[in-house]
Amino acid sequence: MLRSHTKQLFDWITSGKLKIRIGGTYPLADSAKAHSDMESRATTGKLLLIP
Repeated sequence: MLRSHTKQLFDWITSGKLKIRIGGTYPLADSAKAHSDMESRATTGKLLLIP
């Protein structure tokens, strides 16, 4: 069931039915800043931590 739902999710993303908004990217060393921005609602969308 999990695999089926995961496949459906990624199918929606690749077909454009589901749009994912990236609100910001942060170096992993700045994860505290990312967390602070998220808590203060200074961002919208997903935040990515880059190693």
